[in-house]
Amino acid sequence: MKKTIIFFAAILMTGAAATAKTDKNENVEPFDRGITLSTSTFIPKGTVGAGVTFSYNDYALGQGSADAGYTALLSLIGDVHGNMQTWGVAPWASYFVADNLSVGVRFDYSRSSFGLGNASISLGDLANFSISDFNYLKQAYTGAITGRYYIPFGNSKRFAMFTEVRALGGYGQSETYKDEAGEKYGTYQDIYKFELGLVPGLSVFVTNEVAVEVSVGLMGFNYNKTVQTTNQVDKSVMESSGANYKINPLSVGLGMSFYIPTGVHRNKK
Repeated sequence: MKKTIIFFAAILMTGAAATAKTDKNENVEPFDRGITLSTSTFIPKGTVGAGVTFSYNDYALGQGSADAGYTALLSLIGDVHGNMQTWGVAPWASYFVADNLSVGVRFDYSRSSFGLGNASISLGDLANFSISDFNYLKQAYTGAITGRYYIPFGNSKRFAMFTEVRALGGYGQSETYKDEAGEKYGTYQDIYKFELGLVPGLSVFVTNEVAVEVSVGLMGFNYNKTVQTTNQVDKSVMESSGANYKINPLSVGLGMSFYIPTGVHRNKK
């Protein structure tokens, strides 16, 4: 056993000595992964950009005439009948202050609704209860200043990745309520939001001046303040701040953009 250890130690020492000799006598170029800013022009300086991004999701649960309802969470929640819908639209405009680099403004409107006609919750012998006529509605308005940089694939003038930085502020309203004998009971919220976010995406030109783009919110630093009123009597205030480093599937947006060259890059007839 001792001879084996001495043998392997001798091999390691010989390899280390050979490596040190090579590093001392030869000029080895540093390893380059090739991640650098592209020198290829994807969208030239002076271009005016405009477009709109939209998103939409719709879910329906237990809508069949003879449907017993959706069952989830290992049958703890069953007989669910309801629907959820989210959608948003965001027009924007930008100007390219340098090749592949633009600054701009953006306006977002989003709306979410959830209606739960019925749901039963069973915890075995511990408890059994049901929820009915529960409703949730939220709408929000945000404005943002943006900076975007495009990185084309090689020297391509049709396909590129981009990274957009957004500094935004917004206001939203939400209400959670249920109907009982024609009367509404619930909670109303005023929501104030500020965020610095990073949004990567892909851009593909389908004509010389029209592109299709897809983007997804990746990370951001945010501050939220919520002022809440319950049954028009009780009031409370909640503030939160933090960083988000995960992909949000609800933030995926698909849009169409128009890029109009100006100056020397404008097509002349």
